[in-house]
Amino acid sequence: MHKKVFITALLVLPMMSTSSWASEAELAKRIDKLERTLQGQGLVSLSARVDQLQNEVQRLNGDNESLRHELKVMEKRQRELYLDLDKRIQDQANMLIAPVAVPTTASATEPLTDTPPAATENGEATAAPEIVDNGEVAYQAAIQTLRSGQYEQAIIALEAFPQEYPQSSYLANVYYWQGEAHYVLQQFDLAIVAFQTVMDNYPKSRKVADATLKKGFSEYELEQLDAAQASLQSVIEHYPNTSAARLAKVRLDRIKQHNR
Repeated sequence: MHKKVFITALLVLPMMSTSSWASEAELAKRIDKLERTLQGQGLVSLSARVDQLQNEVQRLNGDNESLRHELKVMEKRQRELYLDLDKRIQDQANMLIAPVAVPTTASATEPLTDTPPAATENGEATAAPEIVDNGEVAYQAAIQTLRSGQYEQAIIALEAFPQEYPQSSYLANVYYWQGEAHYVLQQFDLAIVAFQTVMDNYPKSRKVADATLKKGFSEYELEQLDAAQASLQSVIEHYPNTSAARLAKVRLDRIKQHNR
């Protein structure tokens, strides 16, 4: 009996060992397959993340390129504004002729000497004509400040000028250059006020054409396109064959392209 049990055990033991080895091999195979699946999913996720980051980098590079382009355009425009302003100031300075106050009581044949005033019928002396300070020194100083690029300081001086010299012949120019300074500083609403003052109060001034033009430019910058078109069209109609009219036409063409 014992001999039979022993023999049976010897036969069963190899079978159990073989079954255990087969289970372990199958388990290892499944674990390896699972690891490969997880690794594959991780690689796919990582690859997708890399693609996403690359797309983000490309988008940011595009944004940077666009910003650099806009900055170059703004810098070019600022240079053009400064050069235009400097040229206008230089042209104005070349045309300036210092006014000289001349007494009007002396006749054409009398020398301008320090003679006593003529007596009236009742024996009283007539008053000498009052010489009005035209503010030329202050005006030239403000213009020089403007030319040096100190726009805020120039505006302060130009705004004080009308109160100090209300009878000056430079007033139309003073308001015009106020507008130009505000325009360069992109204070377009204040520029419009100054240019409109030239147009309303000094209609015979040579600066009216330029003031109307720059008023239209300021309205364009504020995207008041209807008002800008009206101002620019007015320049073309009232001041044809002038540089102001040519510049107005260029800006009108730009507005028409913008409206398309």
